[in-house]
Amino acid sequence: MSIEKAPSVPRFGGPSELTPEDQERARGLRKMRTLALSLLILATLIFLSTHIFTDNTGIWGFVSRASEAAMIGAIADWFAVTALFRHPLGLPIPHTAIIPRKKDTLGASLSAFVAANFLHAEAVSTKIRSAEVSHRAGRWLGKSASRDLVVDRAAGGLEYVLARIDDDSVVALTRNVIIPRLVATRKTPVLAQLLRQIVLDGAHHKLVDLIVAEAYSWLSDNPQVIDEIVHNRSPSWVPDFVNEQLANRLQREVLGWVADVRDNEYHKARQALDAWLVDLSDDLNADTPLSEKAEVILNDLLSQPGVVDSVLEIWSSLKQLLRQAIVDPEGEVRGRISELIGEFAERLQTDSEFAAKIDDRIARTAGDLAESFGPEIASVISDTIERWDAKEAAERIELYVGRDLQYIRINGTVIGALVGLVIHTIIVLLPG
Repeated sequence: MSIEKAPSVPRFGGPSELTPEDQERARGLRKMRTLALSLLILATLIFLSTHIFTDNTGIWGFVSRASEAAMIGAIADWFAVTALFRHPLGLPIPHTAIIPRKKDTLGASLSAFVAANFLHAEAVSTKIRSAEVSHRAGRWLGKSASRDLVVDRAAGGLEYVLARIDDDSVVALTRNVIIPRLVATRKTPVLAQLLRQIVLDGAHHKLVDLIVAEAYSWLSDNPQVIDEIVHNRSPSWVPDFVNEQLANRLQREVLGWVADVRDNEYHKARQALDAWLVDLSDDLNADTPLSEKAEVILNDLLSQPGVVDSVLEIWSSLKQLLRQAIVDPEGEVRGRISELIGEFAERLQTDSEFAAKIDDRIARTAGDLAESFGPEIASVISDTIERWDAKEAAERIELYVGRDLQYIRINGTVIGALVGLVIHTIIVLLPG
C-alpha cells in the first residue's frame, strides 16, 4: 500500500467547487507532495542499489548510510505530517488523525487564543487609530458616486421598513399599547415641565406676537364691533352722538393698548401672562384639583375613537412625506442629505482635530465592544469548526497549511542524509 494514499485534492467540495485561490493551493500541495515523495523514492532506490550492487565499503558506505538515514527521516516525518490529518496507511494507530479527533478542542483553543490576544481593547483601538478610518471615509464620501450610493442604500432601507409597517399594525399598536400606557401614566407633571420650559425659553413669545398682531388687525378692520357693543349696552335715553363719541374713544384706547402690548416685549400684560403660565405649571405639577381635572380631560380625549384615526392619518402623511422627500430620486430632502454628507466628508479631510476625535470615539467604542464581547465574537471560530465534518475540517486545514508542512518531509529527508553521513564518518574515524 502506498504511503501517499491520501487524495491530492481535498474532498470537501470537489475541485469544481473550489475557488480559484483554493485550486491554486491544491496544485501547490500536490506539487510539494510529489517532490517529498520523489526524494523518499530516490533515497530508497539509492539504498537498495548500494546493498545489491556494492559491498558498502569506501565511498559506497557513506552513500549507503546517508540514503538509509534519509529514507528513515523521510518516513518518520511523513508519518508525523500525515498523523495530523488522518491515520497513516489507514491504520488506527494511537495518537494519529489528531485534527479530525480533536477538531472541537482545537477550535475552542483557537477561539480562546484569538479572544485573549487579539480581541481586547488596546489591540483593537490601536489598530483602528492607525487605520485613519475617518480620513478614509472622508475621501470615499467626497466622491459624488459614493454619496449617491449611501443615500440610495439609506432610501432603500427606509423603503424596506416602510413597506413592512402596515396600517393595521400601526392601529393595533396605538389602540392596544400606546393609548393604554398613556392613560395609565400621569401626564400633568410632564405637561407642567413642558409648559415651564416653554416659558423659561420664551418659546411662546412668537405665538403671543402673532395673536396680538392679529387682534390689532382685526379690531382695526372691524370698528363696528365696538360700536355695536356701546349702542347695545347704553341706555335708550343716551343720544346717538354720545354713543358714537364713546365708541370712537373706546376704539382708540383698545387699539392703543393692543398696539402697546404688541410693540413692548416687556409689557405688564405679557409679564402677567408669563407669571400665570408659571403658576399654571406649578398647579399641574402638584396634586391639585386642577391637575386632577386636567388628567380626566386628557384621558377622555385619549379614549375618543377618533384618536386612533388621527394617529393613522398622521402616520400615512408622514410615510408619504418620507417617501417623497428621501425615496424619490428627485426629492428635495434627498439632495440636501447628499450635500450634508459632502460637507461632512470635506470636514473629515480638512479638519485634523475633528477627524482625530472621530477616530478616537470609533476606536474607544470598538475597543470596549471587543473587550466586552471578544469571547462571543471569537466563538464564531469554534462554532464554525464544530459544525464541520471531521474529515472536512482536516481537509480544509490541510489545504491551507499542507503545502508548507511538506517542507518538513523534505527537510527530514535532507537532514536525515546529513546525519547519516556524520554518524558513518564518526564510526569510520573511531579507532579499532
